[in-house]
Amino acid sequence: MLELDHVTAWYGRTQALFDVSLSLRAGRCLALVGTNGAGKTTTIRAVLGLIPTAGSIRIEGESSERLATAKRVRRHGIAAVHEGRGLLKRLSVFENIVVGLPRNAYDRLDEALELFPALKSRLTEPVTLLSGGQQQMVALARAVVERPKLLLLDEPSLGLAPGIVDEIYGHLSKLRASGLTMLLVEQNIARARDFADELCLIQTGRSAFTVRADNEAAVSGLMELAFSQNETAHQPLA
Repeated sequence: MLELDHVTAWYGRTQALFDVSLSLRAGRCLALVGTNGAGKTTTIRAVLGLIPTAGSIRIEGESSERLATAKRVRRHGIAAVHEGRGLLKRLSVFENIVVGLPRNAYDRLDEALELFPALKSRLTEPVTLLSGGQQQMVALARAVVERPKLLLLDEPSLGLAPGIVDEIYGHLSKLRASGLTMLLVEQNIARARDFADELCLIQTGRSAFTVRADNEAAVSGLMELAFSQNETAHQPLA
């Protein structure tokens, strides 16, 4: 479904990715883990074509490096839930979910509300009146109505209380059970291990290695390496 081979990427003149390679099969979930600033979100942006890249990005077997973001998203059925949710604060819950959706596809709203029933009674309210967890549900519902083949999730648990995170991942588990392919950015490695099929450690803009989530020894090694990197990153300068 998705393959990155020696991908590099830039923000202006600043190089943010140096060598990222990964493979995600259809119907599976791959979690990108690592410290803040390691390049996880940048990898998501590279997949979407939001920043200049070099190297190979293949989606459904097709080279996508030269495809603009809109064409990439339409052709391959990609939906994204970005860090911070990206909701439109002046719009209602309903308007946020269906924004950009053709009117003849509004019936898809019912499908989304089956997954997120807590939103049914809040559709006419401004999205700003919702809790952080409910706002995350709106962001997920907006992705679901696109009926994607590939869902990109950037830190869906960010800023949420543990109980709300459990609820959000419960909804995501239903999407996984439907066969949806997912690329997940998650700083909480234990959470990612319990949800994803594989974990890919990103370090300083490079993919260090990928392990199966059910390989306890390999995951423990990944966690130790990620933790040591985090300690190094926070050491005071001499």
